[in-house]
Amino acid sequence: MKPFQIFLPSLLALALVLGSCKKEIETQIQIKEVEKQASWTEVTSLYGLARVIMSTGTDGQAIYLQQPNAFTRFLGSQSLVTAAGPLPSDVNVRVPFGRDFFAYPDTDTSLVLCRNREPLNSRFYFNLRRFDPAALRFDTKFFSLSKCMAINQNNFLLAPYVNKRPDRAFTFVLAAVQPGALGSGPVMAYMGPVVIPRPAFSGAYLRYLVAIDNYFLASFGDGGIYKIKQDGSFRQVYGAATVDAIYKWNNTLYGPIEYGEIITSTDAGETWQKSSGTPQQFTLASYYPVKDSLVCVYSNSLYSLRWNGPRYSLRPLKNDGLERATITGVEYLRDTVYVATTSGLFARPVKAFFEAKQ
Repeated sequence: MKPFQIFLPSLLALALVLGSCKKEIETQIQIKEVEKQASWTEVTSLYGLARVIMSTGTDGQAIYLQQPNAFTRFLGSQSLVTAAGPLPSDVNVRVPFGRDFFAYPDTDTSLVLCRNREPLNSRFYFNLRRFDPAALRFDTKFFSLSKCMAINQNNFLLAPYVNKRPDRAFTFVLAAVQPGALGSGPVMAYMGPVVIPRPAFSGAYLRYLVAIDNYFLASFGDGGIYKIKQDGSFRQVYGAATVDAIYKWNNTLYGPIEYGEIITSTDAGETWQKSSGTPQQFTLASYYPVKDSLVCVYSNSLYSLRWNGPRYSLRPLKNDGLERATITGVEYLRDTVYVATTSGLFARPVKAFFEAKQ
């Protein structure tokens, strides 16, 4: 008998025994949770209070950031230069950035001018009391998050200040600024005060100030909207209005006002027309150009905004990664859109920026 034939019955018996034992085999499936990547990526080279961004500007070569007691020149990617200085720490005081220089109140009556590319070198100090003995302090806090002064495209500065004049007129410092060469710092040529008589009623106050092209627009609430030119001349161009944003797009000025209305001008703010049917949120929004498009920002939400006469269309854009912040600026630099917030600077390629929010 062959050996295989001897052991065959034993093997068959063993198989029957094993088959009768129902052994439970537990299979563990490990599920690895994959973290979803946000559409917006934070610039990680900013940390601490430098992540609290209050105001922004750009000259096309760099982005300029105002933070509590600090200024940052951001060159793109993770490259930046931060300069600590006596910039306002109050998040409600937003300073303007012109093409070549920025300005901020050092004290109640001292104004400082700095070159954007050399914030710590050759600063220019302006004494408000020497300019106007009736001056009390610079007016830096408006009802909205409007910047506390304005710089137009020709480097003219308009800075409001509170005074002790008996007539309580509204007063501004208007000055032409020469940015100066590298290492020399800016120079300020005094143009004189702009004095706008206060309306007969006492409820008027400076609510909003903006520079557009070579002029300025100032809203005094119930006191109306005034156009102020570089030569210091001014006139009222619109009546009582609650407006916290005026912007120019495709040669038309837009000013959202309360009750779902908007005023527009096609002649550089000389005359205005009013229409209705806009969202109430427009009055609390900010507006920024990104390449050839207009972007509307409301709190931490982003929208692509298109105008066709008095009609508009809004398209929400992706804002995942920005939900717990307030947007304070939108800038475009080298094919990347940067969104400044109260909790960091975030970036997204412009080719993906206009993706609609699902």
